[in-house]
This record gives sequence, structure tokens and C-alpha cells, in this order.
Amino acid sequence: MKPAAHGRHWKAHMSDIFVKRGLLLAAAVVCSVTVHAQFGNVLQKAKDKAAQKAQDAIDKKMSSSSSTPTSGTGTDNATASTGSTTAGTQPRKRLNVESVFDFVPGDTVLYASGFDKQPAGALPAEWKTNGSGQLVNISGFPGAWLQVQVNSTYKLKQNLYLPSHCSIEFDILNSVDQIKDIYPVQFGIAENNSVAGWNEGDISNVQLEYYNKDEVVTFAGPTDKYNSLKFDLEPYANDKMHVSIEINGNNMKVYLEKQKILDAQVFRDGVKKYFYFSSPLRLDNDAKVFFGNVRMAKYK
Repeated sequence: MKPAAHGRHWKAHMSDIFVKRGLLLAAAVVCSVTVHAQFGNVLQKAKDKAAQKAQDAIDKKMSSSSSTPTSGTGTDNATASTGSTTAGTQPRKRLNVESVFDFVPGDTVLYASGFDKQPAGALPAEWKTNGSGQLVNISGFPGAWLQVQVNSTYKLKQNLYLPSHCSIEFDILNSVDQIKDIYPVQFGIAENNSVAGWNEGDISNVQLEYYNKDEVVTFAGPTDKYNSLKFDLEPYANDKMHVSIEINGNNMKVYLEKQKILDAQVFRDGVKKYFYFSSPLRLDNDAKVFFGNVRMAKYK
């Protein structure tokens, strides 16, 4: 074959190859576009379906919420309305607790105040103090009462230390515009019979925190006991409160109007015990405090 003819034949062959390749490439492009379009349609349908499900769920939740109170879910509302953790049940009524006033006064009287038999205006003959005081009569409250002076402590003159088993009773009365005018009243047991200062010799006491309206504090230094509890004092504005104390060895019980506020070991072995009453450190708005009807007795 001549070179010229061979060249023409080779060019024709190459042209045929390029044409075939072009056709194949075009077919591949068309196929790719078709497949991509089909896949895109499937993907879009899936997206649309998921979005529709999400929207249906939201619509259902909104519909459920609109049919229940806005204060919470059905379960929460049932709990709130019934006061019970179980929906539809009624709350139990508060327990009826019956406390027992187990105080028993001593049998043998050691001392009983007879303030009504003594002259008004004087300090009772059997009492001593680091301050002052006077016996007064109060309308509506029989007998005579010892009106105490601010910042004063009162003890019996006689060297009467209390036996290991005994009881003490007395009444506290006040005259106030409001109960918080009193800062505070204190009574308890001292280890000596001195009145050299306010609360002289104190070893165990009860403090009526009138200025807080609803707090009573008990304290015993030798046994390091301190307790603060709630006790409504406002009802005793311009009214009397009865106090009952029982001493049994090293234990002391204290009741305010039949409610026990102390029952604990507050004394050490062998200590002598003397009763004392201390007036407030301050009285506002011409407030006044009185005590009387004192009775001390021992058990057989």
C-alpha cells in the first residue's frame, strides 16, 4: 500500500473511533442525568413524607394541649387538684394526734405563794431581788400578782434548794399593746440562791421569746443543751400562761399550757437547785409582766 493511501486509511479509522467515543460519552451523560433526576425525585418524595409526618405529630400535640388545662399535663393537674400522687384519688385527712399531759404535781407542798394575803404595793416578804417589784391586783384575774421590774431576777429568801424529785408551778401574765414589746421572760434553775445579778447562777432555763412572737428557747449550760422551737406566744398577750415543771433526778420536764417543750437530762450529779424568775431586759410601750400562783412540792 502506498504511504498516501495508508495515511488516508488511518485518519478514517481514527475519525471512526472518535465518533464512537463521542456517542458513548453522550449516552453516558444522558443516562447520568436521567438517573440523577430519578434519584432526586425519590429523595424529594422522602423528604416531603418525613416533613408531613413531623407536621402531623405537631398538629396532634397542639390538639392534645388545647384540650387540657394550661396549668400542666393531665397527670400533674390530677395530682394538684387531689393532693395525691395518684390521679383521681382524694387526699387523706390530716392525722388527729392526741397528746397526753402527763404532768403530776408533787404531794408535799414546800412553798405556795399567798400574794393576796400581803399588802399591795410591796415586794412579797419571802422573795428577794437585785431590782424591785410590787404586788398588784388585776381586774379579771383573781388574787394578787408580782409586777416585775426590768432586768431583775427573783428568788426565795429562804435557802430552799429543791429536792431531786419535785414539781414547780406558776402563772405568767402580761399587759401589752402587742406581744413583741417584751424582750424576753426567762425562768429556770440556778445552782445558788444569790441575786447579785440578772440570772445569777443559772444552769438551766426557758426563754419565752415574746419579741419573736412564736419562739421558745431552752438551754442547759452544764450539759451543753440548746433547743429552739416554735410556740405561738401571741394568744398570751394580755392573758395568763400556766407553767408546769417536773424535776426527776437530773431530768427536767417543762410544760407551757400543757404542751411539753422540754424533757431532757439538764443537770449534773450532786448539783443544788434553786428556782428563779427573771424579768425582761426591756419592755417597750409601757408593757408590764407579772407572775404569781407559785407552788413548789416534792414527791413522796
